[in-house]
Amino acid sequence: MRFLVTGATGLIGKKITEIILNRGDKLSVLTTNKKYITNSSISIDYYYWNPELGIIDENCMEDVDIVINLAGSPIAQLWTRKTKKSILESRVNSVNLLNNIILNDKKGQIKQFACASAIGIYPSNMDIEFCENSKSFSKLFLGETVRKWEDSCVSIEKSNIKVLKFRIGIVLSMDGGLLKPIAILTKNFLGTWFGDGKNYYSWIHIDDIARSIIFLIDNNKEGIYNLVAPNPVNNKNFVLEIAKLYKTKVILPSIPKKIITFITGQMSELIMFNQKVSSKRLLSEGFEFKYVELKSALQNLLK
Repeated sequence: MRFLVTGATGLIGKKITEIILNRGDKLSVLTTNKKYITNSSISIDYYYWNPELGIIDENCMEDVDIVINLAGSPIAQLWTRKTKKSILESRVNSVNLLNNIILNDKKGQIKQFACASAIGIYPSNMDIEFCENSKSFSKLFLGETVRKWEDSCVSIEKSNIKVLKFRIGIVLSMDGGLLKPIAILTKNFLGTWFGDGKNYYSWIHIDDIARSIIFLIDNNKEGIYNLVAPNPVNNKNFVLEIAKLYKTKVILPSIPKKIITFITGQMSELIMFNQKVSSKRLLSEGFEFKYVELKSALQNLLK
């Protein structure tokens, strides 16, 4: 089986490609960096694309069975008008470009299109456990971005290709994302939480996110799946659990929500998110998490 992966050099993409190669499947990668094409790999076939300019090497579809789309400009960057446009368009344009080439492929051999999404589509509400069939969506920037991202898959969904959309939670890894800066600060007695610390983090270990994506593809699933661990925790307990592992204390006062909003403006949405998201659908399919509790995930990552 041959996979075509976009965003293969990102945090999740690296783990996904590692699994694909380790089990002996063939791998093609779309990249915006031409150095990967000139410095070709024996195990990976690289192809150039530039979603912003609508450029894609059509040869990337040769013998491909499964497409995994992880492309998108990083969310965790200063939200200027320009970067917000990039965050949205990098996602929607990437899917649209893939849509066109997949639907125009005369061989029609693509069996499944798997596309990243995010739990940011749900509104912040600690009183609701959000499932995939929830009709309550955030009307803030992240929510609107994810909704448009998912909607861009509609044309493929109308074909005979199975479309899988995975709403990803907070990915825990020391190679990137939220965990590393919080862990470093907490280790050096500079850790604290935001507001009252009650806002929920729906997290997932980097190994489980990659395993769950491959699991859903291997089992020929389609539709929307929340990719989060079964036990979300609040912001305060997240920091305290890290402090326990490092045998340090949290001595700083919490950062008031008003200060965060004043300093970061609209970007406070990214810092003060509060989503309690259910993984019951994924569990019902038979997926087994390696890291169900935050403590075991942190013990593995912070060892």
